[in-house]
Amino acid sequence: MDKYHTAPYPNAYAVLFAYTTGSDEELVAEINSLLLLKDQLSPYDIDSLFQEYLVDDATTFTTQGIGQAIGNEIGAVLEIIEKGLKQNDAFTTSLDTFAEKVPEATSEEGLSAVVAALLDENRRMAELTRDLNQGLAKSQALIGTLNQQLEEVQAQAQRDPVSGAFNRRAFDVRLEETVSRAAKTNEGFCVVLAELENFKGLSDAYGPAAGDAVLGIFASLVAGNLGEGDMVARYSGDQFALILPGRDLMAAYNLLVKIKHAYKLSAHSVPGSHQPLNGLTASYGLARCEPGMTAGAVMAQADAFMQDARKSGRNLVKARGIG
Repeated sequence: MDKYHTAPYPNAYAVLFAYTTGSDEELVAEINSLLLLKDQLSPYDIDSLFQEYLVDDATTFTTQGIGQAIGNEIGAVLEIIEKGLKQNDAFTTSLDTFAEKVPEATSEEGLSAVVAALLDENRRMAELTRDLNQGLAKSQALIGTLNQQLEEVQAQAQRDPVSGAFNRRAFDVRLEETVSRAAKTNEGFCVVLAELENFKGLSDAYGPAAGDAVLGIFASLVAGNLGEGDMVARYSGDQFALILPGRDLMAAYNLLVKIKHAYKLSAHSVPGSHQPLNGLTASYGLARCEPGMTAGAVMAQADAFMQDARKSGRNLVKARGIG
């Protein structure tokens, strides 16, 4: 951390531990590439590396912890049920014993003693049943809470914590599913790769908080313009990817034109100051995935069109035969 001027916080420990131990070759290679360009790892670099390579480890750890807690509570429920069954057997045995004693109780005092004992046993069983029911109710409530926490963790595992959009892994899964569905239904769909322009310069000038704000602004604006079944995800550091299954190429192009104008015209300020964040732009590459194409092939096309948009100027949308 001292060597690369990295602030000591949990994500940094995790990333640099993985780097120094060589536990992930791709992570090591990317950090080495970054260090060839500069002599430090910024908070943005650390968080990007953590999200891309290590976030699943943290999610898995949390999920396993909640799963273990649910398992423990289910074990407690089974113990309560087993205890209840044993007490029911004991109560049945007691009733049989009392049934045998009733004919033998020839006097009024003897019968009263049998009835009194039966009432005591019934009272004891009622108290035990109440305690067991309370224990089951508490376990049921706790299991419900744990299940809710598990669902929240699983949902968070699909989200990029900085922008609020879906993360790369969630996008890759959805893209493969959409490609597979397209092959079965013989219907294509559109994919977009967008890169925020001058993002590094903005982060360097105003700090990581400004960069985080811009990521959130773009993700929120795009999400607000998408329909049911569409998806926006943070694909890498300053890149976002979209899946648009319900639109043809021209409809998708018109949507991106709308988004790029709205993004450029949006007015914001640097967090913690009154410094304006205006004139934000991005380069957009739009590709059509036809039945039979692979996920890698359509993403390569989207990337090529995005690179074309970057070289042609700012705030452009490029697609085959359009733009």
